[in-house]
Amino acid sequence: MKITPPTRMLSEEIKKLIQTANCFCFDFDSTIITSEGIDDLAKEAGKYEVIGKLTKKAMSGNMSFREALTKRLDIIQPTKTMIHNLSTENPAIITPGFRELLTELRLRNIDVHVVSGGFDNIIYETTKLLGISPDHVHANHLIFDDEGNYDGFDKTRFTSESMGKARCVQYIKAKYNYKTMIMVGDGMTDSEARPPADAFIGFGGNVEREAVRSVSDFYVTDFSVLSNLLRDFDE
Repeated sequence: MKITPPTRMLSEEIKKLIQTANCFCFDFDSTIITSEGIDDLAKEAGKYEVIGKLTKKAMSGNMSFREALTKRLDIIQPTKTMIHNLSTENPAIITPGFRELLTELRLRNIDVHVVSGGFDNIIYETTKLLGISPDHVHANHLIFDDEGNYDGFDKTRFTSESMGKARCVQYIKAKYNYKTMIMVGDGMTDSEARPPADAFIGFGGNVEREAVRSVSDFYVTDFSVLSNLLRDFDE
């Protein structure tokens, strides 16, 4: 993967925050994994082209998240069978370098949380493989009826509406008493989580978004950059 220079030089202040953080929060889609979960679901339903356009609008900040989520799910009409097929026949691909970064964080006793606008029904399959506890996964939840057909989504979840990631990160920070938190993600909804996150690292390893780069404290396209920063602190 190529390494794109950050929007600005990494300041000593942000470097110190990265190296001394108690917690890293990661977006899931196009960050921990290489694709967007809802797009994968749309492909399973044969609705990918229509959904792809709505996803781009949502990720660029041109539509409220709740509006985009509702419209996309109404079109897809996901089922339990679709979820099962995704996990067994088309499992998500973990972004290169993420496992190594996760190892570096754990070596330093830095907690990892997933804060996603995606669906825990899908996310849990991957986070289980990565050893991330279910109670550290904060995401939306699809609801199905007794026959496994779509019956809406849980509107009480933080990430089911605009600015939800900021509220979620605030909740995590207070619950676990973290002093310093870093948010990492590819979308504008991730940047909105700073504050309460102390720094926002934009990630463009799967999709580069200029709007996200412009508001990032630091921007990388390869997780090895962050792994190396953590190792440098040990030397």
